[in-house]
Amino acid sequence: MSGILVAILTHNRLHDTLACLESVRRLEGPVETIVVLDSGSTDGTPEAVRRLFPEIQVRELGANWGYAAGNNLALRMALEQGMRGVFLLNHDTLVDSRCLVAMLETARSAPQVGAVGPLVWAWPPSQGIWALGGEIHWRRAYTIHRDAGQVEPSQRSPHPVDFVPGCGILLLREALETVGGFDERYFMYWEETDWCQRARRAGFSIWVDPRAQMWHKAPLSSDDLPPATLYYMTRNRLLFFWEHSPSLGRWLALAHAVHGAVRLARQLEQMERPSHAQAVWEGLHDFFHQRWGAWGDGKEERWPASSG
Repeated sequence: MSGILVAILTHNRLHDTLACLESVRRLEGPVETIVVLDSGSTDGTPEAVRRLFPEIQVRELGANWGYAAGNNLALRMALEQGMRGVFLLNHDTLVDSRCLVAMLETARSAPQVGAVGPLVWAWPPSQGIWALGGEIHWRRAYTIHRDAGQVEPSQRSPHPVDFVPGCGILLLREALETVGGFDERYFMYWEETDWCQRARRAGFSIWVDPRAQMWHKAPLSSDDLPPATLYYMTRNRLLFFWEHSPSLGRWLALAHAVHGAVRLARQLEQMERPSHAQAVWEGLHDFFHQRWGAWGDGKEERWPASSG
């Protein structure tokens, strides 16, 4: 079986994408193919990548497909080409040269591994850790990024977690063949949590390896999230817990999620952030009306096709 396909999904983030590729170019390990999936950028990203990184493939999607559909293309490419796995990266990330090697060591040594994630530092590094994997809290219907904001990881050795954030995740072939790709109803955010939960139910384990390191240029605080992110976070949180909560706890989880969204919307209104509050209300509305995929009226085009 062949090596690893590294895929970077991007949308109108030229300089971040080029910086990411410069770090990916130095990755050690069995990197077979590197591909940039461009989601309809208008800032010259495809042309710049072809000029500066001629060895890297560029696939132009023509529009913003979102994280789920865009990365599903990379998953299909990897399976068709006989790859051992796919390392998915957001365009606003930087990877340590040993990141992939460490994750593959964990994939070989741990039982029935479906996915492995690295220790993710915030950028700039002075902010500390962005995530060391994630935890799902079923009863109160929320998730956390473990160790977020801490200056040192709580664990130094590889260990299982509930999910790995989608900004950097290695998916293994056997799990992909069993579980399939991302659920495109999510468009972006929560789709990697959904995938990890489906993989765990199929008998695969999800691991994080603190020896593998990367950096993510994303806010640590929810106060900095734009309206589109709030919309997807609201709607997709409800979808995830409705689909995956244990049957006896489903309604309780849904009630907690709805209560949290209503409280957030009212707080945003009090803070005189009407567009942010409206995004939360629309997320609630669209969940109950089963409206999935991209947020209506092209609003998602203003935001990068990234996740977690």
